[in-house]
Amino acid sequence: MATKTEFRISDICRIIDEAFPLATQDSWDNSGLLVGNADEPVTGILIAVDIDAAALDEAISKKCNLIVAHHPIMFRGLKRLTGSNAEQRLVERAIRNGISLFAAHTCADKSCRGTSARLAQMLGLTDTRVLAPDDDSLFKLTVYVPNDYADRVKDALFDAGAGHTGNYSHCCFESTGTGSFRALDGARPFVGEIGSTHHEAEMRIDTIVPRYKIRNAISALCAAHPYEEPAYDIYPIANTSDSLGYGIVGNLPKPLSPTDFLSALRTTFNCKSIRYSEYSGTIQRVAICTGSGSEFIGKAIQSGAQAYVTADIKYHQFADCTNTLMITDIGHYESEELTKKLFMEILTEKICNFVPCFLSETQNNPVKYF
Repeated sequence: MATKTEFRISDICRIIDEAFPLATQDSWDNSGLLVGNADEPVTGILIAVDIDAAALDEAISKKCNLIVAHHPIMFRGLKRLTGSNAEQRLVERAIRNGISLFAAHTCADKSCRGTSARLAQMLGLTDTRVLAPDDDSLFKLTVYVPNDYADRVKDALFDAGAGHTGNYSHCCFESTGTGSFRALDGARPFVGEIGSTHHEAEMRIDTIVPRYKIRNAISALCAAHPYEEPAYDIYPIANTSDSLGYGIVGNLPKPLSPTDFLSALRTTFNCKSIRYSEYSGTIQRVAICTGSGSEFIGKAIQSGAQAYVTADIKYHQFADCTNTLMITDIGHYESEELTKKLFMEILTEKICNFVPCFLSETQNNPVKYF
């Protein structure tokens, strides 16, 4: 529950970052605060799928000075602002009207509580897991600490986000041994004397840290550790993350025929049309990836899914999967319109009634159907 009556742009950025850490976005992405001053008070928030002229018009009319969207702008960066294209004109107009622009794109797509997870929830999938877990996203952190301070350092690491494995927290391995060192001139040793080799009973603590939390974890252990120069090691590991990556795979409550499954998709996601590949069996195990998910077709097949719900599928990809996997292309916008309600839930939980929040009502799917 919020306890403050004034929120700044930075507060809104922090709330969304806590739900979908910006540090997890893909390298090509441009999530975060794109336009605006983080210290400005927030007068109103418009939540949209895209940052476009329609969203900007609506924000102005509703006296919102912040747009929170799923899709960012300025992917390639702006070298000049001359109004020579639609993107430059949009940025100029936002600045002139004092409207800040924020986007949470792949960081929301890759979260196990993000966009694909919401689609899975809407379909009623159970026993879900990440479809395409992130590679190279986990590290092992090892720290050596005097025995009497081990619990203090462990608690600091866990509070900083280390030690999570699946549905378990506070995970680590402990072993005891003897550390040795010699303090040189200028040192301020916690134990031992300058110029003498000291031996100390210490505990080795091994735990897992996601890449985007390493900096916080190191800061936490250094603050909690009694030594002037804590000894720690960081190792990249081949394990994949069980909570970060694209897509979700899970099971429907009961098997459905292809026709019934398509009907369920059309009703649940308000699809004007669905492109799909032929499949003759029943469907119960379903893989989902919001937005452009064609690169994970192989992952969907490996997961044992009978159907894959995504968007932006090419002709030959449909042909290649005939009677192997029912690919259902529900449309890019249709698969991500849910982000508006997702962001609304995150924000209203934290800011309560102190800042007006609006779901965009004028923004429409740029793809039309005849």
